[in-house]
Amino acid sequence: MLARQLGRLGIQVRLTIQVDSVAKLWQSDSRIPANVDRAINFYQSEGLLHGQSTIRAADPAHTSILGNFRLTYKHHSINCDNYSWLVRVLSKPHHEIENDPGVWDRVGALIDYELSSEISASKTAWGSGTVPTE
Repeated sequence: MLARQLGRLGIQVRLTIQVDSVAKLWQSDSRIPANVDRAINFYQSEGLLHGQSTIRAADPAHTSILGNFRLTYKHHSINCDNYSWLVRVLSKPHHEIENDPGVWDRVGALIDYELSSEISASKTAWGSGTVPTE
């Protein structure tokens, strides 16, 4: 939704990361807008609430889908004590993916990669790394 709003303003988005993005009547997170360069999707499919299993580019010429990665918590549990017991009972798998440190390590690595790529591209564009002043 944020990427779409930014697109309406003419702002390009380098990367979107979806973590168990649940379908809502008023929005479709499965279709990635053309102003997004790259997108990745982490989801789980157990329980009452589960994320979109597939994201697709609205314009594959402009957006690269890095993958749709299904995670499961059937054989290992993630601590969800930051949620009430009722929420944990009704939608535990959804909250496990949100609390999974492995997911957030991957998210951090993706963001670090994007930032380091941007810094490298800037240095290449400016040669010695000095930015001209007006």
